[in-house]
Amino acid sequence: MGTLMDLPTYGYNMIKKCFADFTPANPIINEGRLYSTLKQLDREGMVEREIRAQQDMPDQKIIKITPQGIAEFNEWLESEIDEEGHSKYDFFNQYPFLTKVNFFMFLSDADKLKKLKQQLEISDMRLRHFNEAREKMVQKKVDVNRTKIIEYGIDVEKLKIKWLEQFILELEQNMHKNEGGQT
Repeated sequence: MGTLMDLPTYGYNMIKKCFADFTPANPIINEGRLYSTLKQLDREGMVEREIRAQQDMPDQKIIKITPQGIAEFNEWLESEIDEEGHSKYDFFNQYPFLTKVNFFMFLSDADKLKKLKQQLEISDMRLRHFNEAREKMVQKKVDVNRTKIIEYGIDVEKLKIKWLEQFILELEQNMHKNEGGQT
């Protein structure tokens, strides 16, 4: 509903607009879930649809937030709902690679090193994309609060990189120590 607070739109445009400020980060949006949520919000009176006729194209269904939807959105925004993580170790769910790290004892050191270096490459790429997205947001003069979100993502990715680099260093040192003890 927050997206509709900015400006009424049609469903497909909403998908693009919802995270437009975060490109090229390109979050994946489940279109089916979006449209079913919009239908539910329509049934609950939170949004309404208006038909906009177009020449030589199908009519567009413009979605607008209703006064009831605005009130509900503002109530949610001012509340503490969705501000506390539900998981004891929510960082574990936010970085699925940690599930594999939890079972690294079943891999050789060489395989661990390979996986860690792959993750480091992925994180480096993500950090570059996040920085590009932030630059575009600044250039477009996007609301500073939205820019803060991508800055959070940048900081999280930097922390992952630091953690991965330290993990790789420790693993490589351990491998060299084990090689030295075998000769």
